[in-house]
Amino acid sequence: MDTSSPDVLPTNVKDRDVFHLTIEEYLHALISLCDELSRLARNSVTLGDFKRPMQISQFIKDIHSGFQILNLKNDSLRKRSDGIKYKVKEVEDVVYDLSLRGLAVKDEQ
Repeated sequence: MDTSSPDVLPTNVKDRDVFHLTIEEYLHALISLCDELSRLARNSVTLGDFKRPMQISQFIKDIHSGFQILNLKNDSLRKRSDGIKYKVKEVEDVVYDLSLRGLAVKDEQ
């Protein structure tokens, strides 16, 4: 594998003086992102942005399905990843509320 390509990021960079993020740190950051996005979904509705919760819902569902594929051995990571399903539910509740009120924006894909 050619690691000099700008599209490829080498995973083992401990012997170089570069920024390195472990896989576990990256996964923890994804979980934190889900936490913040669920808050953004609620706040977006308050500000009148009814499309954003739909986008956030799909994104968090995709992240959740990705985490379900993983076999996590790290206790703190496994516990935090279990919490993603609650964030999915929170955002789905926002989307459901919007659809009940007739404010849900359909994606035009």
